[in-house]
Amino acid sequence: MDAADRASATLRRRLRVLAAAMFAVTVLAASAVALGTLATGWDRSPSPATATTGASSEGFSVWERNRDGTPVRWDACSPIEFVVSTTSLPDGAEQDVEDAIETLRAATGLDLVVRGSTDERPSGTRLPYQPEHHGERWAPVLIAWAVPGADGVPLGDTDRGVAIPLAVGPAGERVYVSGQVVLNAERHDLRPGRGDRADSWGATVLHELIHVLGLGHVDDPDELMYVHPGEGPVELGTGDRAGLRAVGADGGCLDVPPPRPVQVAELPER
Repeated sequence: MDAADRASATLRRRLRVLAAAMFAVTVLAASAVALGTLATGWDRSPSPATATTGASSEGFSVWERNRDGTPVRWDACSPIEFVVSTTSLPDGAEQDVEDAIETLRAATGLDLVVRGSTDERPSGTRLPYQPEHHGERWAPVLIAWAVPGADGVPLGDTDRGVAIPLAVGPAGERVYVSGQVVLNAERHDLRPGRGDRADSWGATVLHELIHVLGLGHVDDPDELMYVHPGEGPVELGTGDRAGLRAVGADGGCLDVPPPRPVQVAELPER
């Protein structure tokens, strides 16, 4: 891996747009690094080396921190809902999602709920408020497998996936309310389950969902949030667990802005 590839592995895609009055939406995207024939990295989310405001001495990093220094996170007193798109699912996809949710539910104490399937497809301009599709609430996190380059999602040909958490609220007081995890439907080298980080959908889905909950990358190969998948068992490291506690239920309730129409600018192309 050359220096350019390593640098790209730590790039942060962050886009802010204003909606009504001082109501802001933050869209954060993490997409995998394409190297040679297949990707050896899985995301371009922040690492402690480049996102110093998000780094922690406890072995984890976060996408963003609020004005008081706490991580931007989800409201711990409301369910965090997920839906799975029915298109292009590989074998074992539903089980990999369920296993990841169960792992994260236990590690965070958050009420993570898979609400079922949907015909909704991912998009680079997916709106966090879709009353006609999801009712009068913030849209659930969409988990989908898609062809690279479709509908403005920054997913390259050899990428494993992309995580797009979405936060709302005034600057310095943001809270996550929606998001997407988009996996590469053309990565036929990845297998269902959690056999090994190197080639499993189970590892990839878990890693990307951790991004949606608010964590970034770390520079420690013992952690699942290491920049590169590497090889070995699919399990949370000490820093992963510390980070999930930091964005988990122990943080308590947050004031969540009521659902409303907002404008989301198109994500930059990969």
